[in-house]
Amino acid sequence: MKRIITLLLLISISLALFGCNIKPKKEPIYIFYTSDVHCGLNDNVSFAALKGLIEETKKEHKDVLLVDSGDYLQGGNLGSLTRGEAIVDMMNEMGYDYATFGNHEFDYGMDRLKELIERADFELIASNYLYTGNKTSVFEGVPEYRIRDFGHTKVGFIGVMTPDALVTSVPSSFMENDEYVYSFYNNSDNDALINKVQSVVDEVRAKGVDYVVALTHLGSEIDNRPNDSISLINKTTGIDAVIDGHSHSIIIGDSYPNKEGKDVILTSVGTKLEDVGEMIINTDGTITTTLFSKLDEVDEDMKKKVDEAFRKQDEILKEVVGETPFTLSINGEDGIRRARNREVTVGNIIADSFRWYMDTEIALVNAGGVRANIEEGEITYGDLLDINPFLNYVVSLKASGQQIIDALEVGAEYVQAIPVFEDNAVGESGGFLQVSGLRYKIDTSIEPEIEYDKSGLMVKIGDRRRVHDVEVLKDGKYVPLDPEAYYTLASVDYLVLSCGNGNTAFKGSELLKESHKLIPEVLKEYIKEKGISDDYKELEGRIIVE
Repeated sequence: MKRIITLLLLISISLALFGCNIKPKKEPIYIFYTSDVHCGLNDNVSFAALKGLIEETKKEHKDVLLVDSGDYLQGGNLGSLTRGEAIVDMMNEMGYDYATFGNHEFDYGMDRLKELIERADFELIASNYLYTGNKTSVFEGVPEYRIRDFGHTKVGFIGVMTPDALVTSVPSSFMENDEYVYSFYNNSDNDALINKVQSVVDEVRAKGVDYVVALTHLGSEIDNRPNDSISLINKTTGIDAVIDGHSHSIIIGDSYPNKEGKDVILTSVGTKLEDVGEMIINTDGTITTTLFSKLDEVDEDMKKKVDEAFRKQDEILKEVVGETPFTLSINGEDGIRRARNREVTVGNIIADSFRWYMDTEIALVNAGGVRANIEEGEITYGDLLDINPFLNYVVSLKASGQQIIDALEVGAEYVQAIPVFEDNAVGESGGFLQVSGLRYKIDTSIEPEIEYDKSGLMVKIGDRRRVHDVEVLKDGKYVPLDPEAYYTLASVDYLVLSCGNGNTAFKGSELLKESHKLIPEVLKEYIKEKGISDDYKELEGRIIVE
């Protein structure tokens, strides 16, 4: 008996001395990913189907994560009506591990975002923020990165936000006393974003990770440069894979060389769960990516929870506010979006509702808030929220003719002679302006001469202008707009008070009235009072592109 005890003791000592040198067996690591969900939990693939895939994977593999690259809180009724709360709750139910911030995470304001960060069971990560204010930063307690140690492999996750957030979300969210106190390291400032991210990657690498995965909300299109994901890859070292968002691109897994010429994987899944991604860090060291646009099996428990979240909103969303004998559209006859580069009938009715409700001479609507059709038949409150899901309200102010002309010029900066190329809209901008009580022309042969500061705010417009023949409606007739005269103007707080899309034309204008009435509410009252007239069946020539 004594010999057996001695033998067991020797085995225990051996394990204690040498066990630390025995590495766990390598296993594949599965990283499922989403981006730009924009509240579309039941759209396309759906949360329930993704949850089903994850649970099936967990039956065979122990190292499974779920991550997101931003823009989940806003973009649909469920998010707007609960100011993001229902979305966070459903992400908690999904079991997300990490997420970074998209530009639209800031749309409900910093105080609300702080509450949602605290509500989240998953961890928010963001590496490229700077706060210079005197209050408490929303990012206090938010780490730049997290390292997941799987025993056999260490993976570092880094969050990277778009510097465009300053002008593509609500600018006032980033201000205190009318001064910007948040910034996101814009590459226009001597590769500030590149340098910041590189320093974080170096710090993560120094901690002995085997892989670095960047969750970026940067976008990969030309319009996203110089703050795009491809530039980030090309100018840094140490990143193995980038899971990107913001541009709504669908990229299965392209390879781009980093600063040292080593290939880095870039992948992106579109928007509203058009696709969901699966990244596998294989046991041989390779990384593979797959996108799923359809999954047959769903997790029934998750489906019930999502359905219940939507059901609670139905009573509000199903309220009938009117009807229309024809469709008012944001698209052209080819079905491709026009709201961000041409006049559209939905833009006309929104602008008209502003002018009517605020009793002004002119109304302007930023095209980023014109997002859905009004389909033929009954019109519900939910339909109106689809058109504009943001928590912005309508205001009126006194503006000079020159300020209005300047605002139109900024809005027309990206417009091209043709609105569509190879079945894709071109020359789009969320800052393009739909109008009421006004009409104008855009000469696309003239190159824009607009100067912006490093925060993306307009500071100067050159002498050569694209916008011309601006006319205002007076006594039923259009007459030339007088640059020296002053007009009453209705618009949304995002544009005229917060310099949305960098448009500072109305900075310093005299504020006449803040209605605090949300856009869908104003549109609802207009439709109930005025109905849908035949005027909205066709375009009226309010905006002519040459």
